[in-house]
Amino acid sequence: MRNKNSHAINLLMLSSKMADEDKGFPTHPFLVGEKVFLRPATPEDIIDTHYWLTQSDPDSISSHLSRLISPNEAAEIYRRQEKTDMELTLMIIKKSDEEPVGVMSSSHFNPLNRSVEIDVLIDPQKRHKGLGKDALKILSKYLFLQRGLNKVFAQVGSFNAPGIKLFDSAGFKKDGTLRDNHFYKGEFHNTLVYSLLRYELDW
Repeated sequence: MRNKNSHAINLLMLSSKMADEDKGFPTHPFLVGEKVFLRPATPEDIIDTHYWLTQSDPDSISSHLSRLISPNEAAEIYRRQEKTDMELTLMIIKKSDEEPVGVMSSSHFNPLNRSVEIDVLIDPQKRHKGLGKDALKILSKYLFLQRGLNKVFAQVGSFNAPGIKLFDSAGFKKDGTLRDNHFYKGEFHNTLVYSLLRYELDW
């Protein structure tokens, strides 16, 4: 069996080294990856993310009913939203030109089992370039090593092949299936639950 204490020490040493190497971007050093870095979102950013959402068929992304609101309304809702230490909204920024290419969030924090749910949305024009995978790794590492969490998880519709591929590529494991949990295009579909545990972090 893997020595979890030794593994955690190695991860901290590696992360410290990466943090030193990645100084220079306008964000926390632990939020810098190979292709992208993450930074807190602003209300102005939410206008862009709302466009990405509407271009991505919002009903395919979430099993909850999507709200019909304008980009400016979405920004105002975000401006008024209470911010917490564990429920984050972060922009995904390309390192090469510092262009926003996506957004990530963590929500539904459970202090008992130290877990949060993660959502990721990439600009439809910037997909299939490994940006979402890199962002997932950055946020997972940050939540494990800097915030002391034990588990991050996500939900994806069984019909969403690109989403399933994304979580598989980032090392997430399939926990289970929520049957007939996602009503989409007139039919019920299953929702797949994926997760990553702290000791499984291997990058």
